[in-house]
Amino acid sequence: MKSLPQEDLNWRSVAATTLGLGYGMDDMVKSQEAFCEAMKICKDAGNVYYHVFAGSLLASGMYRCGRLKAAKDMSRQLLNLAIEKGIEQTGIGGSLYLNLGSILCEWNDLDAGIRLLNKAIEMSELGRDPVMLACCQLGLLRAFMYRMDLAGAVKIMENINERAGNFELPPWVTKTISALNVFFWLASGNLDAALQWAQERGLRIDDKLDGLNEVEYMALANVLIAQKKLDEADRLFGRLIENATAGGRVYMIIEMRLWRVLIFTLKADSGGALAELQAALALAERGGFLMIFVSKGKHVADLLEEIVAVKKRDHDAAKAGFSLSYVKKILSVCKAGTPPKIEGLLDPISERELEVLHLIAAGCSNKEIADKLFISLNTVKTHTKNINSKLDVNSRIKAVARAKELKLL
Repeated sequence: MKSLPQEDLNWRSVAATTLGLGYGMDDMVKSQEAFCEAMKICKDAGNVYYHVFAGSLLASGMYRCGRLKAAKDMSRQLLNLAIEKGIEQTGIGGSLYLNLGSILCEWNDLDAGIRLLNKAIEMSELGRDPVMLACCQLGLLRAFMYRMDLAGAVKIMENINERAGNFELPPWVTKTISALNVFFWLASGNLDAALQWAQERGLRIDDKLDGLNEVEYMALANVLIAQKKLDEADRLFGRLIENATAGGRVYMIIEMRLWRVLIFTLKADSGGALAELQAALALAERGGFLMIFVSKGKHVADLLEEIVAVKKRDHDAAKAGFSLSYVKKILSVCKAGTPPKIEGLLDPISERELEVLHLIAAGCSNKEIADKLFISLNTVKTHTKNINSKLDVNSRIKAVARAKELKLL
């Protein structure tokens, strides 16, 4: 930057953006400063494309740093500019939709978030940007996990793996995709496949860490948990938290602290689990994080209940670093995701079946339901069949009537 002439704004804007990319995720403060500088230079140079490019990277960094509202506002502003200037249908347009969709999903606006993530995929395809396309698909994958749609998530993962083989992608993308497969293998009980992956990658808990290989080591830690090597997994997560803290990556710190909550829970160390959860809450409230907590399941929800029960009268938000109202908000989302047990039903209606049932009651056709929920027509028919069976009816009209009797609608 220093060696470039002050008047050469175009090259200075490119250099500033490249500098921000060079800092990467290992120093979020410096990378964001570089992207801010790049945006200013690009604006002065009239280089709209690089102005939006640098801004999208800045917004993505804000998201990683836990500044979700700022990331949303900037992404929306830049998207309006991209649409106005005719550069929406590019990988950059895809990145802006990715930012917005990911934030809405984290805030539990899953339907709107998934629509934006699908738009991100569409723009990346139109722009023929395979790297951004892979990133957008990974964002959609997390959204489906948040929605507890494991079958849908598996299909997305299969599609990601298939597409990844068709393009030359940078190592940080291919390594992330490879590592995410591990979580699916572990979820399906295929520990052998996960162990083979770890052996082939040659990863060790004392390896040098950086922001680009975090997901691989998170996967390794989960393999260790599956092997009941809890102390080793905890040691690795501790190192990952230190590394993410040095880089200012708040999102990853929260994620890894929540994995440590699981480790302490498995060790029957309730004090340690509670301390980790409280540390995560203190980092998360500013950004309004919700689904990252909800997605971790019952052991986190139970600890949140404990916090509310114990702190109801004497909670000091300033001392704890988070408010009790924030904990209650997360808990309300946890409970909303748990289908109520209805007396008279031997087999409870699932969350997804409730969504289908609401759309049936609204008069939607099977195709309309499939479009709204981003599922196949056959899946809608399967859900409808299951609903009728559980409610002991044989038609849509009777299903709606029975659901109203049971106060499901």
